[in-house]
Amino acid sequence: MRELLLLALFIPILTGLISMFLVKTVSIKIVNLSGSILTCFVLSSIIYRIGVQGAFCSDMLYVDDLSAVLLSVVAVLTVTSMFFSISYMEKELLDGHITFKMLRRYYGLLNLFIFTMISVLIVENLGLMWVSVEATTLASALLVAFYFNHSALEAAWKYVMVCTVGICLALLGTILLYYAQVNVVGTGVQALSWLELKGIGYQLDPAITKLAFIFILIGYGTKAGLAPMHTWLPDAHSQAPSPVSGLLSGALLSCAIYVIIRNLIVVQQILNGEFLQYLLISFGVFSIGIALPFILVQHDIKRLLAYSSMEHMGIVILGIGLFTPLAIYGALLHIINHAIAKSALFYLAGVITQEYKTKSIMRIKGLISTMPLIGTLFMMAILAITGTPPFNIFISKFTIIWAFFNEGRFILGAGVLLLLAGIFAGMMYYCLAILFSRKPKHKVFSRNVGKPALVSLILSTSLLVVLGLFIPSWLNHILHKAVRIVMGG
Repeated sequence: MRELLLLALFIPILTGLISMFLVKTVSIKIVNLSGSILTCFVLSSIIYRIGVQGAFCSDMLYVDDLSAVLLSVVAVLTVTSMFFSISYMEKELLDGHITFKMLRRYYGLLNLFIFTMISVLIVENLGLMWVSVEATTLASALLVAFYFNHSALEAAWKYVMVCTVGICLALLGTILLYYAQVNVVGTGVQALSWLELKGIGYQLDPAITKLAFIFILIGYGTKAGLAPMHTWLPDAHSQAPSPVSGLLSGALLSCAIYVIIRNLIVVQQILNGEFLQYLLISFGVFSIGIALPFILVQHDIKRLLAYSSMEHMGIVILGIGLFTPLAIYGALLHIINHAIAKSALFYLAGVITQEYKTKSIMRIKGLISTMPLIGTLFMMAILAITGTPPFNIFISKFTIIWAFFNEGRFILGAGVLLLLAGIFAGMMYYCLAILFSRKPKHKVFSRNVGKPALVSLILSTSLLVVLGLFIPSWLNHILHKAVRIVMGG
């Protein structure tokens, strides 16, 4: 297992380095497609080993079923984002929006970004976990600023500034947690070891631990796009290349939630359950509530999807905050479902914006007649992201809401349903306008979508349907064991 974990880190780095020195576009395509498929295969092997052998720990590396849930997200999105990147960046190169030098830099940074996200999920030490999260900021900020125009640089600057403040607060919380650890066991044990902290969680000082978790939640919540620390998210998602937006929304936000959960597992042993519930549920409801008006008045298609991501991170935190097995199961499943649906939507938005030469929703009309296949896939993805049956997000959303009613929290459950209904109305309004408005006159459409991009889009939308109809037994097994880990078992 140790060799597989190291290989999962090594392949993206090697792929990125090779890409920086290649001189032909064809070579870059072959190397990156091969690297992404190999990375996915290694991550799948790790997930399989976890399912068969259980948790693995060696030095600073650690994986268990909770890690496996997030590794499955990164495995799928590594392949889909790379396949889509091949077609998307080729069109950008042909249209003169980027140079060949920028193309090489893109693939180098994209693989570095994948490397940093994998490292977040396989390190055992909470301090190293913080370092890995900070590394994701640095790698992805360069991708947000990729085009180096005024809007991209402004978005990257805001992203770095806001997330740096957040990550500093997370560092302060991590230091306080280390202080609480030292007060219990001294300096003789490994500092900030997650397994050590989990073993002594019930002995930690409650006051220090409570303060530490507040800072950790706000800090990593900034990275997860929770309100009111979300201000970087719509700008970064709208300015980054569409494959990167898919990774940011589908994988990076989920990695930040993962780190919050890891810290929650430690502190829940000593902190009052009602305090944690109140804190997490408040952030969840507030994030959904803030996302609603911005979705209703949005005019930029990628910003619309970014605010939708903020809503879905709020839903995940709601499920975790209720802290029942059913709610946590729904939250972990929702992480997977949202990652697939939102990445697919950002890929589709990339095709649409390249074809229409604009991100303005008011100027994107008649999609179903100009690009029937893309229009159909877009409609499916919008229905999925809004929680419409029989698509996958309906299952996880329904599970979380059901958990609230099952616990007798009828007012809260009804309030969340009302907010989600408003978001559904807003998303469907814009979707119908894009699909069925009269197409622009005197505008020539190439209708040309590269085969790698089609593979990515069809794979993603197929998963939306498949996971909406049934959950594979291996995934269900991993989710159940991950729920026990989150509950402290």
